[in-house]
Amino acid sequence: MKNRKLSVGACLSIFGALGFVLGPTLGLSELGRPWTFLLGFTVGVIAGIGVALSVAGLAESRRRS
Repeated sequence: MKNRKLSVGACLSIFGALGFVLGPTLGLSELGRPWTFLLGFTVGVIAGIGVALSVAGLAESRRRS
């Protein structure tokens, strides 16, 4: 289970980081006020969940070692 948490968390973190970096580059900030907020909020939540899962997987592997 720890490998699954770590791998899913890493994928979500990478997706969130790409969203933060590529979002303004691709012009997603020009969508309009409500859509920009929703997109930014969603990317932030995905990145946060990814980081939390990665840290939980690392802590679990450390605890079992």
